[in-house]
Amino acid sequence: MSKMLSSWKEIAHFFGKGVRTVQRWEKTLDLPIHRPPGAPSNVVLARTSDLEEWMHRGSVSRTELEGAPSTGSVVGLSALEREVTRLASLNGIANERVDANASTEERVASMTGVVSKVNEKLASGSAVHRAA
Repeated sequence: MSKMLSSWKEIAHFFGKGVRTVQRWEKTLDLPIHRPPGAPSNVVLARTSDLEEWMHRGSVSRTELEGAPSTGSVVGLSALEREVTRLASLNGIANERVDANASTEERVASMTGVVSKVNEKLASGSAVHRAA
């Protein structure tokens, strides 16, 4: 049976996290929070069953949440993509651009592939070396 949580503090306690963390999850990870129509904006509701389902969804698991950086966001992912593109360029590796509307999983998979290619090139000793 699902229990209704009626404050940020209760929702944070459910996850064993701080209030600011779960508020950030609502914005960046689509935490299923409900706001009753006509109620003040600080009134929030969440069903424990919805929160558990969200937690076990494919892209976000409790393990990932435990290790999630406090500044994680789409902005952070974009910065990481720029850095991976730079790394590929320095090593003469073509970096196929992923559509900006692609899912986070697709974007991360693309970056992982590029990093693997760079690692292979470095291991083979054929990487471009810059003068120190």
